[in-house]
Amino acid sequence: MNYSIIGARIRQARKEKSMTQEEFAEKMGISVGYVNQVETGKKCFNLKRFKQAGVIFDKPVSYFIEGSACEDEDSLREIVGILTNANKEQINIVKKIVQAIVD
Repeated sequence: MNYSIIGARIRQARKEKSMTQEEFAEKMGISVGYVNQVETGKKCFNLKRFKQAGVIFDKPVSYFIEGSACEDEDSLREIVGILTNANKEQINIVKKIVQAIVD
């Protein structure tokens, strides 16, 4: 686990909510210094704190740890599992279809 990347994601989520470190610390019930240490990658939240941050920022815990903001990770894992048996041509077709749907 790269604490610097996780901290950067927390900082980004905080800024997206136009929240100061002080406001975030108060909502979390922790010190501003601890928030700063987490955001700079010197410390890391435990699972309870990640869940709390997820509620505050309206993001799944996976966003902070893995960088994924997808709420339906089980479906994504299932799709990846299906594609592990596909050949290169089939994967390219699926890629084009997914891109067309997302666009």
